[in-house]
Amino acid sequence: MKPNRIISYLFAILFFTIPLAFFPYTSELFEFNKIIVVYTISVLIAFFWFYRMINEKRIVFKRTILDVPILIFLASQTISTIISVDVRTSLLGYYSRFNGGLFSLLSYSFLYWAYVSNMEKRHVFTSVKTMLISTLLASVYGILEHFGIDKNIWIQDVQNRVFSLFGQPNWLAAWLVAIIPITQILILKNYSISSIKDNQNNNGLIKINTTLLYIMPVVFFLTLLYTKSRSGILAFVITEIIFWGLIIVSKYQPKNKSLIKNFSAINLSFLLIIILTGTPWTPSLASIIQKTSRGSINPNPVETKTQINMPALEVGGSSSSEIRKVVWKGALDIWKNYPLFGSGVETFAFSYYQFRPPEHNLLSEWDFLYNKAHNEYLNYMATTGTVGITAYFIMILFSLAQILKLDQKYSGEDKPSSLKSKIISFNPWQVAILSGYVSILVTNFFGFSVVPLNLLLFLFPAMIIGLENEGTDIKVNTTSRAEATNTQKTSVTFAGIISLLLLYLIARYWYADILYNRADNFLTSGNLISSVNEINSAIKLSPHEAIYYDKLASALSNIALAYNNQDNRDSAEKYSENAIKTILLAEKMSPNNLNIIRNKAKLAIQLSDVNPVYILEGKKALLRGIELAPTDAKLYYNLSLVYYRIGDNPDTLQTLEKTIALKSNYKEARYAYAIILSENGEKDKAKEQLNYILQNLDPSDSNVKKALEEI
Repeated sequence: MKPNRIISYLFAILFFTIPLAFFPYTSELFEFNKIIVVYTISVLIAFFWFYRMINEKRIVFKRTILDVPILIFLASQTISTIISVDVRTSLLGYYSRFNGGLFSLLSYSFLYWAYVSNMEKRHVFTSVKTMLISTLLASVYGILEHFGIDKNIWIQDVQNRVFSLFGQPNWLAAWLVAIIPITQILILKNYSISSIKDNQNNNGLIKINTTLLYIMPVVFFLTLLYTKSRSGILAFVITEIIFWGLIIVSKYQPKNKSLIKNFSAINLSFLLIIILTGTPWTPSLASIIQKTSRGSINPNPVETKTQINMPALEVGGSSSSEIRKVVWKGALDIWKNYPLFGSGVETFAFSYYQFRPPEHNLLSEWDFLYNKAHNEYLNYMATTGTVGITAYFIMILFSLAQILKLDQKYSGEDKPSSLKSKIISFNPWQVAILSGYVSILVTNFFGFSVVPLNLLLFLFPAMIIGLENEGTDIKVNTTSRAEATNTQKTSVTFAGIISLLLLYLIARYWYADILYNRADNFLTSGNLISSVNEINSAIKLSPHEAIYYDKLASALSNIALAYNNQDNRDSAEKYSENAIKTILLAEKMSPNNLNIIRNKAKLAIQLSDVNPVYILEGKKALLRGIELAPTDAKLYYNLSLVYYRIGDNPDTLQTLEKTIALKSNYKEARYAYAIILSENGEKDKAKEQLNYILQNLDPSDSNVKKALEEI
């Protein structure tokens, strides 16, 4: 089998697998396994691409207008990684997110070059077909989720907001919106096939059952509504306007009624689904009927339910717009302090807390971890600076130019007289891919990229080039032919060894995470010895992962506390010492990781029951945490409790005052402040704090009422 055919199969596997990839025994079920698939397929494609070049005795590489912009973008990300506040995170991505690290960006870029250099028109249509089939399977599962097929598996209310095998409703919605234009083009297949010049064969035809073809956009759109993703639905509206607008004004539009017929059929189907299902802004037909029949006093049941069951960014009392406003402000502050190359690729979770706006303490998600800016562009600004975001925008602009083919030279009768003529010269596949690409830009404004979307961001422009590649002999740059057969064999063998080594490293990385997840489960269930054994095995496979040592420290600490409860002082002190050494090692490996600092403080304070000296280590950790997150009210509150334990009343009161200044609605802090004021004889001030709690925060708090009576 020819290497380029194998490469086409590997791309088909990639497009089929990405929407469906998940594994229940990794620490993150979806994104982690999708990025592992990307790494694995990239290595395999690299080998067969190299093998093709050796076999054909030439350099197989097709130049495009995107080459230089991608190289500039990768250069900006590399520099940002080198000077990053956490280099490992910049290389591999934030643990639990994974996408966006330098290695993933290198993989996406490589896949782009491999696609344009090896894929022909027929291969592109194979990619599209497999992508549609896998998306259909994911959508069907999403619809079944809505009807409760797995409602008892997830913590999230997946019936209310489905996410299928993508892990989050907004990510599923973004993928669907990007794919829907392709299904619409296929419905217009008679229009598209007859419109593309030089298409005298069946290369433009994707053979899909006609009934299934009409079902696909309906199923995808229904799933989109079941995600209740505002950003996804907004992107869909924009995408539809672009898609149908360009189809209608295109000079290739058909001279019959097929366009009007298909336009009406598709969009009336969408409208009917909206009426039956509802949207985040409008009720479903069933709820309207129910409201009318029962005289419901709930004016907008859909809106209420949606707000209750939002994902992390949108849960609780604060609206998503309020939260984004604060987080985006923090992202801009990071950029102002790291203006050129940012704090480091994918290091938002580390740098945000240093510049976290104080008003974040008043949000419902005030103590949540934010590892993304919830705006892809601000995220790039914060983590890769002006250089990084500029390079990113340049890459996007050139991607759009490639999709529009604005760089092409026209001749003869087709030569356009103006830019306007070029714009209305789109063929239908350009319209579909352009619409899908723009949808990604829209959803990324309200969120952030994940593995499936970044894959499309790089490969949608590549598909346009692939559609132009006819026959088996793609135009390439060539060098002198290699002559020695032994040289060829040696080169292929060497490439095979390197590929196997890379696959082995990927497998180690993946399996280490399985062990890490297993250790976490054992720790949660109280099987501490097994937890230690599993995490030690994970560390052997991936010895530079700081969070593995953090997890090991937690397990060792729990064992120490268990021995202490059994009055086994020797064992308790032994495990306490090992726990502190381990958490210090984790801190050394990732000194700007606030989660590790917090865990260090927690463990040290707990272990002070074994050895009182550890309370000072806890104090030290909290002070370091405040350096990294000077507006984090919870760190100040915990520090005040440490000061209280060591008998430092002045610092206790001062720290509690700072805590309350940062978060005026911090009930626990005000209660602690009142108790200590009362102990110091300042009864009136104590009463003020307790009354504030009852009047403004929690009128039914029995402990506060009791304390007030005692005073």
